[in-house]
Amino acid sequence: MASSTKSTAAKSNAAPAKPGKKIFVVLLLLLLPVAGLLLPTTIVLVVAMVPTIVAWIADPSPSRHLTVTVGCLNFAGSLWFIHDLWSMGQTFAAVAPTLGNIMAWLMALLGAGAGWTIYWVMPPIARSIAAAKSSVRLNRLRKAQAELVELWGDAVREKITPQ
Repeated sequence: MASSTKSTAAKSNAAPAKPGKKIFVVLLLLLLPVAGLLLPTTIVLVVAMVPTIVAWIADPSPSRHLTVTVGCLNFAGSLWFIHDLWSMGQTFAAVAPTLGNIMAWLMALLGAGAGWTIYWVMPPIARSIAAAKSSVRLNRLRKAQAELVELWGDAVREKITPQ
């Protein structure tokens, strides 16, 4: 009786599963059969997506912006590999020549490099855009305040302390 009470209490105290984790499990269950059917493609993609794995390891944030940015552009560059493999018939014999294609490696690594570049360049750009927008808004508010002072007098400029 005591053990069933403990297990019930442990279940009720356990945190509910995160929705992101459920989505990951569902995607994994859906993608595993496809990866098995397209095994040569899976092998080539896993090798081509190594920069994304490195970004995933290096990304400390819980939102994984670096991983997503590098992953998307690395995948776009890795499509060269997929095209080569599928044009050769998607066989295990075609995997080695596909992975030996220098242009495919260049495209995959350029895509990953573009992802890293975007990740490092966008925060300063966004910061400067936000600063410019706030400066424009501040100038607009000062202009509106000057118009109010003109209409109502200097009493509008007095600081009011909250009660």
